Amino acid sequence: MTHHASPAVMAAGAIALALALTGCTASQPARTPAPSPSPTATAAPVGPSGDGVLRVGTLFPMTGKTAVQGAAEVAGSELAAREIFEQGGVLGKPIELVHRNSAGELDAAITDLIARGVDVVLWDATTEIPKEAASAIDAATIALLPLGDFVRNGRAITPGKPFTIRLATADPGLTAFLGGAEAYDGMVTAALAATVADDDGGPSIAPKLESVATGPTACASWGECLAALADKQEIRFVGATGERS
Repeated sequence: MTHHASPAVMAAGAIALALALTGCTASQPARTPAPSPSPTATAAPVGPSGDGVLRVGTLFPMTGKTAVQGAAEVAGSELAAREIFEQGGVLGKPIELVHRNSAGELDAAITDLIARGVDVVLWDATTEIPKEAASAIDAATIALLPLGDFVRNGRAITPGKPFTIRLATADPGLTAFLGGAEAYDGMVTAALAATVADDDGGPSIAPKLESVATGPTACASWGECLAALADKQEIRFVGATGERS
């Protein structure tokens, strides 16, 4: 006589078989992956603000009653740029000069200098820079160096004959030399500031303009100052205009 398993027994057998096949003995709770730690925010490192070329804009009078002084200032800045280039340049590159007329449409001149990407602006030795012009230059993160910092008792100096001979090589048509020494020293000061900062950008140069004029080690020329810097000295540039007041 054949015996048949009851439905309940058959159901229990089926469950046991399923468990054996899957290897499961009990249901496991699902695990929620632990959240990844958020990266710590770090400030981006501040890098050079320049592009590798020192560009200097000048605002000297090229028209009007002080145009003769403006011509001497242009010659002084050109002479300095040439001599610096002959001794290796600034960060290995020649200086680019952009001259504009401070006695003309000043707003347009400043706008053009900003558009040309100048890093430093040299301002005429014997006229005060208008506050609006200074604000516009500062807002563009351009270093501003008034050549009035190099004058004596409010007047441009009369350079000696050796310097005027050098100045005439930049402009043989000069009829006067007032302002030329101040422009020359302003150019060298800006170039030294860029060298000390190891960057040609205005934000890097601006805080170094004072330091290269106040250090304990006096130097009287671009080459002499470079030698002092190579010897890890803190320099005080004393150029054609002498000690700064």
